[in-house]
Amino acid sequence: MEMLNDIEVILGACSAQEVWQHYVARLTELGFPNISYHAVRILEASCDRMLEDRVLLSSYPPRLMQELAALDLLESLPMHRWLTHNRGSESWDWMRRLRLAGRLTPQEERAADAFARYGHVAGYAVGMGDDVERVRAGVILGGAIGMRQDRLDALWAQHGRLVEALSRLAHLRISTLPHAEQECVLTLRQREVLECISVGRTTQEIAEILDVTPATVEKHLRLARKALGAKTTAQAILLAASRRQIFNSTAEPHGPGQGGHPSPARDGAPGLPARDQICAG
Repeated sequence: MEMLNDIEVILGACSAQEVWQHYVARLTELGFPNISYHAVRILEASCDRMLEDRVLLSSYPPRLMQELAALDLLESLPMHRWLTHNRGSESWDWMRRLRLAGRLTPQEERAADAFARYGHVAGYAVGMGDDVERVRAGVILGGAIGMRQDRLDALWAQHGRLVEALSRLAHLRISTLPHAEQECVLTLRQREVLECISVGRTTQEIAEILDVTPATVEKHLRLARKALGAKTTAQAILLAASRRQIFNSTAEPHGPGQGGHPSPARDGAPGLPARDQICAG
């Protein structure tokens, strides 16, 4: 019955943050209060391959995640290498075996040591594989501060299947919701002009539809390209669509509807690139 409630809440969520908050609360009940979710959207064309829209959500101590960001160690989190190549679950013993064999990189050792300094010495990793097309994602889980791996293994034996199921469900739902940082979210007008362009409307036709001048349409296109980090309008449409910001009723604008600027971004960890985001839950 509890799992049915989880399904209803997660599928009914209107934002990635709603999904994340419920997911963290449920895993905390199961004995896994420290969670890091990392997803990367992969856009491929015949001429190029681009890693786009990195999302990092974490309930680990903000100071730990900020330290890792400042030291540029977010790509070296414990078990991160395992997550990029595997589907399913694995304990941190995998990482310890590599370390004993001298096969961890210096960056991976520094990241693992940072976790240990904060009392996080045991954990599990859950890899999502290709659950969502063109998205690579995984979850790093930890128990209470100071908990040893053998005690966490006992919790996993009891709740592991449920934890994996909840993790996959949360990942599937987050991947369908708008998740770009607020500083990159389009205004209503920017969304409208990109949608009109994408279905073949000309600048003049869009101006007539929106009752503005062609110059205003061009301004909204320029600002949309800037907000998305796109070089061309075609790339802006691709990025906006992949981030669920156009043709999506849940993609609420964060700025004035008539072409104003988006609201300021939420506080994040120092040193993070514009498209990387840590949300402490």
